[in-house]
Amino acid sequence: MELSGIKLVILDIDGVVIKGRTPIPKAVEGIKLLKNNNINVVYLTNNSTRPRKRIAELLGDIGIDVSVTNIFTSGYLTALYLDKEANKNDRIFIIGEEGIVWELEEMGFKNLFWSNYEPPIDYVIVGMDKNFNFQKLTYAQQAILSGAKFIATNTDPTFPTENGLIPGGGSIVKAVETASKKQPVVIGKPEIVGLKLILNKFDILDPKEVLLIGDRIETDLIAGKRLGCRTGIVLSGVTTKDELERLEDSFKPDLCGENLLDLLGGENYGDRI
Repeated sequence: MELSGIKLVILDIDGVVIKGRTPIPKAVEGIKLLKNNNINVVYLTNNSTRPRKRIAELLGDIGIDVSVTNIFTSGYLTALYLDKEANKNDRIFIIGEEGIVWELEEMGFKNLFWSNYEPPIDYVIVGMDKNFNFQKLTYAQQAILSGAKFIATNTDPTFPTENGLIPGGGSIVKAVETASKKQPVVIGKPEIVGLKLILNKFDILDPKEVLLIGDRIETDLIAGKRLGCRTGIVLSGVTTKDELERLEDSFKPDLCGENLLDLLGGENYGDRI
């Protein structure tokens, strides 16, 4: 296992560990291999729909024992970001689901709105929302045009499920962008705002001590390259081997595999890209 010098592994969840609620083959074994080598593992997802406590329960159901403190969603990272940037009395309009609302409430924000509001609004937060509609788009547009700061939990255009891809939070972010003609501050990958918050929480000063493993070139791989950490891509989610092979050598991941255990050099270890 080529992990010398690595103190922290950041694992994407959807496409690496699970799809929907279904475990990806060899993911649990790969996580056990990391822990047996005394490597700290944290879980990072751009999916903002679930609060961390729900993800901990979901991972527990498939045999992964993890503390909530080792789970980072784009919703939680957004709450961490606002904890430093905003006032707890600021008024926040949310396009999103339970994951964003719960994390903001836990962080101490009380003036949260997700259906309608009375002006003014200080922040508009946009993430994946399966109940997104024209009314919510209008509320977000009007608030941003009136001066509210625009925050996107992530810009993933699609989201992998057991039944294939569905529209991701980035599809909704793009709608708000178009309507408001404003660019958001993006917390999730491929931006590194959230990753820097994770490194700070674990007192890691050198990104080269970190391995980021994901399943998307346009988010996970780009984020890792921007941060300057080591990178790994599994083929159990969105990215295909052909797509990896077409990358320039300088941009290819440090590690790759059909699944997490394969990437780490476990059984059925495949060829490196």
